[in-house]
Amino acid sequence: MHNIIKGHTELSYDAVKEALKNTDEDTLNTNNVICLYTGWSYPKTEFGNGSEQWNREHTWSKSHGDFGNNPPCGTDLHHIRPTDASVNSAKNNRDFDYGTVQYIDGSGPTNCYESTNIWEPRDEVKGDVARMIFYMATRYEGDNGEPDLEVVDYVNTAPNKEPYYGKLSTLLAWNTADPVDNWERNRNDIIYYSYQNNRNPFIDHPEFVDSIWGGGSSDTNTNLIISEVADPANAANAKFVELYNNSDSTIDFSRDTWYLSRQANGGTWANIQLTGTVGAGETFVISYRTTDFFNAYGFNANMNSGVVSGNGNDGYFLYYGGNNTTGTLVDAYGVIDVDGTGQGWEYTNSKAVRVFTVTAPGNTWTAPEWIISSTADDTDMTPEWHHKTLEWNGNVSNDWNTAANWSDGGTTSTYPPDAGSKVTITNTANSAKVTGEASCGVLTIDVAATLTIKTGSVLNIGGK
Repeated sequence: MHNIIKGHTELSYDAVKEALKNTDEDTLNTNNVICLYTGWSYPKTEFGNGSEQWNREHTWSKSHGDFGNNPPCGTDLHHIRPTDASVNSAKNNRDFDYGTVQYIDGSGPTNCYESTNIWEPRDEVKGDVARMIFYMATRYEGDNGEPDLEVVDYVNTAPNKEPYYGKLSTLLAWNTADPVDNWERNRNDIIYYSYQNNRNPFIDHPEFVDSIWGGGSSDTNTNLIISEVADPANAANAKFVELYNNSDSTIDFSRDTWYLSRQANGGTWANIQLTGTVGAGETFVISYRTTDFFNAYGFNANMNSGVVSGNGNDGYFLYYGGNNTTGTLVDAYGVIDVDGTGQGWEYTNSKAVRVFTVTAPGNTWTAPEWIISSTADDTDMTPEWHHKTLEWNGNVSNDWNTAANWSDGGTTSTYPPDAGSKVTITNTANSAKVTGEASCGVLTIDVAATLTIKTGSVLNIGGK
């Protein structure tokens, strides 16, 4: 595929500006262009760096490979798009992944989200962005002095101008979630026939993405995440770590090498290689003590290991391909080489649950992705239960923290909601009431429904 699309007709950087007026023309107002990240329509004449002006955005940021505005990478129309000038500046050279805070521009809300080192475009162009990144990694393979661009599965990919971009697992998900539309097809045709004489093959054949990056017997791109870390206040030996498979395929640990690693107090490491399988949309639980876990929760964990003995100030880390010294860090709970005592991620005598909206792993701990209870007993834990969609039924009372008051896909819920749950409050005779501490990942309250939070009580809501 690289051989087919390489050696395209090169444009100057000035010529790119003029070409964008054609490739990204607003079909409803042909005097304007459409800005990639916001969808805002700006006059073609309003080019510059001022308020409500557009300029040239390198979707694959030019510092990721240090190619500047020079041909061929720096002037390749397949990844250069018009954007609002200040939004372009805000995106900077960040990697693509799920952000936590909406970016509000001087011109208004953008529907883009950001975090440290992360930029999340609006939903309507997530697939567009993914396919542009995949194009760049295919087109530029190090020939004739060109950079060798690669997509990798982590963020903060180019602190020293390395030719990498992330986050692969997220981009794969976006390629599927936001399919190719007529806008992309038309743009691809214009670039091919009028300018560069090459195409983005992933617009013509988006299925090629999975053939190259997402398939095969060894899938390093699976969205396996740490979903719950438990240190119950009343049952120290009933500790556990729960993982969640957010992909659409089963992970077989005999085929793919995964390790769960614990770092005690920011110092000593312990590792366990995972065995067995975890199905798509299912959890995988590693307990500390088999008997204590069964006595507390009524079933056996998938694995048992003394590695899972974290005392609330220990970090847990998920590695692919090896342990903490030989593998690739995929997901993190805590900060490497930092004692968790007094840190924002300490979970002593408590639990930490990944928020429902988090669907991809991250190799740096991000506070908004988690809700940590102030204290929690074994009865407050939710092992083998994540990413649930629950509906209030009020069958037995108005108590939020009673599992029988919630429906899970038409059956009574195993547990009341936690941060990993998306919940809807419906209008019932027993209206929901929070007494004490409660949490959920996403909350919707139906018209005419009532939710009461008793004085002195807390409802923690995660997500956007």
